[in-house]
Amino acid sequence: MTEPVAMLFDLDGTLIHSSADLAHAVNVMRAAYGLPEVDLEAVESWIGHGVEPLIHRSLTGDHDGRVDEARLREALAVFRPAYLATGFARTELARGAVRAIEALDSAGHPCAVVTNKPTAPTLAILEKFGLSDRFRAVVCGDTLPVRKPDPAPLIHALELCGTNLGWMVGDSDADAAASDAAGLPFIAIRGGYGRDADPAGFPRTPALLLDSPAELIDEGNRPLEMLRHPPALS
Repeated sequence: MTEPVAMLFDLDGTLIHSSADLAHAVNVMRAAYGLPEVDLEAVESWIGHGVEPLIHRSLTGDHDGRVDEARLREALAVFRPAYLATGFARTELARGAVRAIEALDSAGHPCAVVTNKPTAPTLAILEKFGLSDRFRAVVCGDTLPVRKPDPAPLIHALELCGTNLGWMVGDSDADAAASDAAGLPFIAIRGGYGRDADPAGFPRTPALLLDSPAELIDEGNRPLEMLRHPPALS
């Protein structure tokens, strides 16, 4: 039997557009510290590498800024319930995401989510959009002791999908670096969040550069032929 080729997907900026709800929770958190509201563009520039970097950046207004550990934990205790309380009403699926996942799975490509987002909002978002049963594995930022750009979450997802072969689909340097370290070819989605979403800065030129997950599927609703044959990386 031919070993299946898994498709590993990042979540924010790849399968969903979540910045509006994240921005709302950021502003709830900032208000708790007497800080003024910030606009969506600012929050989008701070998204990337998980929730803790977002908190550091949101409280300092600086992409490289940091708060102390006590303030970080205190702020997370405000941000997390505020984010869940949005009900993800402003979050949207990326164009063609469901169609692509369904077509890939039907064609024998096990699909997984590999995200730096914590488990609670990840599962709630998948449930909201009826995607809970679409993935063979969901690996979140708190599933393992490490997260992307470490390759371990990708390798763990492959194991859960029962294969050693796969592609990583994402929008950031963390996705690209994790993919490279795991020895997987990388497919980049344009327009990701943060200053680290420019494909020109990725550690390896993406095998494909797409505008949305919809482009993983051809006009006949079939996965692109090249997905069956992921190139070996050295």
